[in-house]
Amino acid sequence: MLKILFAPLQGYTTGIYRKAHAEIFGGVDAYYAPFLRIENGKPREKDLRDLDASTIPQIIANGVDEFKSLANALITKGYTEIDFNMGCPFPMQVNRHRGAGLLSDKQAVQVIMDEIKKLSSAANGTAPVKFSVKMRLGQNSPDEAFALLPILNETPLAHITIHPRLGKQQYKGAIDFNAFERFYNECTHPLVYNGDITSVSQICEMERRYPKLTGVMIGRGLLAQPSLAAEYKGLCDTNCAASSQCFLGKILQMHDIIFDYACKTYQGDSQILSHIQIFWEYLEPNIPKKIFKRIKKAGKLNEYNEAIAQLK
Repeated sequence: MLKILFAPLQGYTTGIYRKAHAEIFGGVDAYYAPFLRIENGKPREKDLRDLDASTIPQIIANGVDEFKSLANALITKGYTEIDFNMGCPFPMQVNRHRGAGLLSDKQAVQVIMDEIKKLSSAANGTAPVKFSVKMRLGQNSPDEAFALLPILNETPLAHITIHPRLGKQQYKGAIDFNAFERFYNECTHPLVYNGDITSVSQICEMERRYPKLTGVMIGRGLLAQPSLAAEYKGLCDTNCAASSQCFLGKILQMHDIIFDYACKTYQGDSQILSHIQIFWEYLEPNIPKKIFKRIKKAGKLNEYNEAIAQLK
């Protein structure tokens, strides 16, 4: 059975979301936090505050200096497993030589992998740290990933997660399964597949086609169908999984945990609503259209609560 990893999505898979999902739905083997990045010359405090002990942190960097600063911040907090993002396709990061924007810079990646070798071998008296890499096939061409593969194969990595698209595609266009299969065959590390997984049948098909695959990382598919991992693992009551009312009841349980947290953490209707309305974005197909519109248009908490009450 494949491992199910919950992909990090900025603004969506927050600490409280991860906690609520694990409590209500489960089935996920590991949750990854949205990437920690450098802001104003130091690791972004907001990202650090959102981390918890049950989450694997992820970092994004434009070179070895940023990488070392971020890794050291996490090691100081006691983390012994870190994921390195070389796949983010968003122009704001790519244009700053981060995420998929780093994939064409073989020299920069080599220096970062050399740093991973040091940190993985308990250099300087520190505890060894396990590193993984999340990446795309390249920013502009699959040639970029295959140029890096010998460097990655020589680096002690727990696994590599590959999204078989180019950074310039973002989340559109066809997945390049031919390039993925070549990467799958030539990569010497445990490999995790990421990209457009939305059903149990797709997970089972990946398991059948690629027997050496370690797991699948799912982001948007789990946001839209939070029961997906549990269904694959056989942890769901089949009657409940088939019942839209039962599924909605679990969604509302998860919502209530996040809503209570938002009310205790933020002040004023506007702040609270900005943090809770996003919860419903990927769930739109699962609720009546009129209620969804009321939820998204609510400008005051009483309007929002009235809309939610219609789902109960």
